[in-house]
Amino acid sequence: MATIPGHGWTDLKRELMSKWHELTENDIDSTQGSKASLMDLLERKIGMKIEDASERIEEMAERYHLYEEPEETQRELSKQKKERVLELSPSPEKESERDIPKTP
Repeated sequence: MATIPGHGWTDLKRELMSKWHELTENDIDSTQGSKASLMDLLERKIGMKIEDASERIEEMAERYHLYEEPEETQRELSKQKKERVLELSPSPEKESERDIPKTP
């Protein structure tokens, strides 16, 4: 995963370094923007529990709109709806099955 571009990532790095002086910019850059790597860094350098690190990173990242799941586009939703409809539609009978009369 590449480093998160933009002001949000820069602001998050600045906040992390101001909150925990033990962290250097190189430490944070070495995570390449990975949330899991940031949590590991806080656990290793600060001694924070991984659950607490996860919460803290989540809170900070939320302020800068990082790690958010993109909303589904209308096109994706339409495609999913079509797929569901197709799954529920009865399959057409084969022509050979339709024309053959059933014998008792």
